[in-house]
Amino acid sequence: MKKIIFYSIAMLTLVVFSCKQESNNLNVQIQLSNINPYQYIYLDLIELDANPSTMDSSQLGADTKSVNLKGGALNQEVLYRIRFENDEFYIILVGDQQNIKLELDGENPGSYSTNSIGSNTFKNLLLAFNKRLQEMGQLKSQIEMKGSVMDSSRVFMEESFRKKSAETGTYLLSFADSTSAPALAIYALGISKNLVSAEQMSPVLKNITKRFPDLQKIKKIAEAFQNEIASPAEGGLVGKQAPDFTLSTPDGKSLSLSSLRGKYVLVDFWASWCKPCRMENPNVVSAFQQFKDRNFTILGVSLDKTKDDWIRAIADDQLYWSHVSDLKFWDSEVVPLYSIEGIPFNVLLDPKGKVIATDLRGPALERKLHELLK
Repeated sequence: MKKIIFYSIAMLTLVVFSCKQESNNLNVQIQLSNINPYQYIYLDLIELDANPSTMDSSQLGADTKSVNLKGGALNQEVLYRIRFENDEFYIILVGDQQNIKLELDGENPGSYSTNSIGSNTFKNLLLAFNKRLQEMGQLKSQIEMKGSVMDSSRVFMEESFRKKSAETGTYLLSFADSTSAPALAIYALGISKNLVSAEQMSPVLKNITKRFPDLQKIKKIAEAFQNEIASPAEGGLVGKQAPDFTLSTPDGKSLSLSSLRGKYVLVDFWASWCKPCRMENPNVVSAFQQFKDRNFTILGVSLDKTKDDWIRAIADDQLYWSHVSDLKFWDSEVVPLYSIEGIPFNVLLDPKGKVIATDLRGPALERKLHELLK
């Protein structure tokens, strides 16, 4: 779960304003029904690597049925958001035309309609993605209900979870590689990061820069992603001795990373509150079960804040390996030690304590272990 969210939101001014350019400004015409009165409605500009900025707003009266909001010059490299002061739902729009019409029913906001092709594409992406997440969540719940029981049905469910996870990642990559809306391509890549490997993502990122060569912001974000998932051989922790640390186990004892020398060790940084971490845990459990008797172990390092939540998550996710934490959240001593910018994050150590790989997620972890522990 990244501290800096890739699809955060802000104002972008890439043009010099003139009468001619103002004719190409975004105008969102909104028809409202069943919306709570006496609150503000906002049009925000969502830049993909910065903070939100409100472009326009209007106060709703007792009988307001329609609102026009202005969004500035059209920009392919951003998204737009319609939100309300008091209601919790919001609508994401793609600025693919000057005049966007939106019909919104507050009693069923998910059924909104618009004449924007790009906005409808985004809506369908989220519907498909959320459906897949729900299916993965159901499988995860079924696995957790098995407790510590390891039988054929659990093996089948875990394999189904991994398959569904891989299919979801492939779907997002395919969408990113084919959509004509550059901002949606980057958005899809961002939400795929916990489901695909660097090897899978890299060619899609390179293709995005080729497909949208004139969009410098998109190019910059794609290059930033590429640097983040760059081959370990290009720098970072790989090839270096892993920084040692000593933290407390759930029962209050001290455990040092260096005490695990002699085995291949996956140092897994996670937290109970981190949803992507919890979604990744079945993959880590599967790897542990396959390789725990082949000179391999795991050290879970939690960025939790409360001991009860930490211990409960270990039990719920069946994480049967060593765990440590100082319960200091992002102030944990391991964060600067390993330059952690987001979780889940992991480093794989050889028996001498040297880092040989980082950020192995999904099937990438098992592939690496199969390569090392033949």
